[in-house]
Amino acid sequence: MQNIVKSMVEELEAMFSGHFIPYYKVAMGMAAMVALVFSILLSHGVVFEGKIAVIDLDGSHYSTELITQINTSPFIQVTEVVRSPINPIVLVSHDRNLGVLYIPKGLEKSIKKGDKSVRLGYFVDDTNDAQNAKISQNLNEIIPELGAEFSVGRVSALAQGREATEAILSPMQLKSRSLFNPTSAATLSPIIYFVYFFSSITYGLTSLMIIGRLKVTGLWQATLARGPLALMCRVLPYTLFYTTALTLISAIFILFGQLRFDGNYFAYLPSVFMTGLAFGWMAMLLAWKTTNPGEGASKMILLVPPGFILGGSTMAVGFLPTWAFYLSHAFPLVWQYRFYRDFAMRGRSLVDMLATYGAYIIFLTVVAFVLMMVFNQTKNKQQTA
Repeated sequence: MQNIVKSMVEELEAMFSGHFIPYYKVAMGMAAMVALVFSILLSHGVVFEGKIAVIDLDGSHYSTELITQINTSPFIQVTEVVRSPINPIVLVSHDRNLGVLYIPKGLEKSIKKGDKSVRLGYFVDDTNDAQNAKISQNLNEIIPELGAEFSVGRVSALAQGREATEAILSPMQLKSRSLFNPTSAATLSPIIYFVYFFSSITYGLTSLMIIGRLKVTGLWQATLARGPLALMCRVLPYTLFYTTALTLISAIFILFGQLRFDGNYFAYLPSVFMTGLAFGWMAMLLAWKTTNPGEGASKMILLVPPGFILGGSTMAVGFLPTWAFYLSHAFPLVWQYRFYRDFAMRGRSLVDMLATYGAYIIFLTVVAFVLMMVFNQTKNKQQTA
């Protein structure tokens, strides 16, 4: 415990010494600056084979055929069909699907009778607008086209009143509704994503330079003597500032009504802290063989940007093959964006997120284990040298 405390105190002294990055200032300043700049710049803010779920309350032969035809379209893949009422948020949580198609009861009866138009619903997971562009476009083309097949034989019978005429010409319509960001407010998606990205950049640079700094300041041998746990705890001060900065900026947005956070922030908070640990420990692994802080900082391209690209922040990720989707979770920012979308925008509870938390803990455990193995291997080599 004494070694752990010494290591943390040394990091705090380095942080406040004026000779290295003053991370306590950078953490707060970067988050605030990015929030301000992008709030001003962004006043508002293509997936092939996009995955959707279907709530089929009709359960008829026609609804089954309709689902099959939608599934065979070039841009849409139906992943699951539910035959009972269910909250569509459940079906899009954890990035399972990009939207939910709702088929009302009585579809086949109304279509064949032709007395009124049937309005299907599409619940859009607009946590990332780019994901649903092709899906919405193609559903709006496919649904009327499939419904028109029933109209061909009845076009001559138009003198049946307005509703009946509309039903013949357009027996089936699609009405879309955005689930989470109907006003396309940039604060809910691009701005907050940029806040996390640039905050992670500054933290990543700081943590990538720890190993090189220990070597150039003559503390490397003492670090090896204290053990791996003492080294790993060096990132705790930075992680606390990282978590505090992001929480403070989020709180300001929420208080001023610019950010909707539907879930429990205290249930979400551990994910931010865990991401800080993941960045710190992975940075140490990436910079393990570096000899100076600048060499460690050069590894940044391998730590933060891949998670920003693959995390579904500003680009669609639905096109990723299955292996690439799972491989993307090697980057901490991918985990953080998933937690943010589920907690903040979809309003999931802690119970709903226990499985994701469990997977993240396993990920952190693996990273910590690898770091301890590398540490012990280095220590044993120096002892035998």
